Amino acid sequence: MQTTADKQLRQFQDQIGHLAEQTRRNYLRDLTIISRHCDAVGIECWEDLDVHAVRGFIAARHRHGVGGKTIQRNLSSLRAFVRYLIDRGVLQHDPTRGLQVPKSPRRLPQTLDADQARQLLEIDTDDPLAVRDRAILELFYSSGLRLSELVALDYPIDLGDALITVTGKGSKQRSVPVGRYARAALEAWFHIRPQLAAEDETALFVGQRGRRL
Repeated sequence: MQTTADKQLRQFQDQIGHLAEQTRRNYLRDLTIISRHCDAVGIECWEDLDVHAVRGFIAARHRHGVGGKTIQRNLSSLRAFVRYLIDRGVLQHDPTRGLQVPKSPRRLPQTLDADQARQLLEIDTDDPLAVRDRAILELFYSSGLRLSELVALDYPIDLGDALITVTGKGSKQRSVPVGRYARAALEAWFHIRPQLAAEDETALFVGQRGRRL
């Protein structure tokens, strides 16, 4: 951009001198990126900045793989600078008003392979909570339960047919298989559960206070 635009940026930096150093650095970095974009598309002064130019900047950042949070910070810095320019009569309107930043795609959770899952299940102790945790993990791994389904299970449960009935979303019930390792871990937990569970507690899995997790 031309000298006047650079001068306005320097004046803005003086104006925000009371802010934390990291905040000032973020503003400067973001506005430098925006200024370079304006140079690339032929915008010579901040007075020429309009909504189409800002949209073009957002689209260009998105095309280059910049995440939504970073673009949102870029736009926040620009909005602060735009307010400064409006206060001084350089701009008559806010070219950033109403603009939305594309959301970053949600990252899918990483899954464990069989060896990692087996290492997680290797709990070798007779501590009651550890026995409980082993049963929980084995049941998760064997049956693919949701967390809400697991904590809603009541005691006792019948493992004779290697199936248990769980209540899922919308109060819908389904039967899930229970593998032999999970059955063995549950049987071990059944023996220890009375040490932790309150007398009137119906939950299969309880916490240290004897109540449903």
